[in-house]
Amino acid sequence: MPQRTLITEVNDIKAVARGINIFSCRKQIFKVQLYQFNAAQNQGLEKTVVRYYSLGQHSFWNALPGYTLIIYLFMVLTNIIPYDELGVIATILLYAPFAFGSVFLLRILIAWYAKRSLMRLATTLETERHKYSYVFHSR
Repeated sequence: MPQRTLITEVNDIKAVARGINIFSCRKQIFKVQLYQFNAAQNQGLEKTVVRYYSLGQHSFWNALPGYTLIIYLFMVLTNIIPYDELGVIATILLYAPFAFGSVFLLRILIAWYAKRSLMRLATTLETERHKYSYVFHSR
């Protein structure tokens, strides 16, 4: 069952970003209710948070083994991986570390991108909040 997460301040977005892991992401339902924004803006922020958080759960991961096989076969056919020198068995066995390495590298990159994007969103929201609080306090 997905966990419900209520985001009422910018630090909650940072906590969501820290919760992103390369191996697994818990399924969560997000609700954004920041006091400085109206309902439409909160809904837009909610969609942005969900989009970045769910990158690790995207259906792309189901098709990735097929993509890695196609790329590997392309590399064998274009002689980037020398089939003639390695032989059949070694070429087939080389696919396992290639597939594992590519999936692991993509997981790291996507987790890093999602964390960085959510942290940047939180920093932008903090900057806007301080800018508006300065305007209201200076009058």
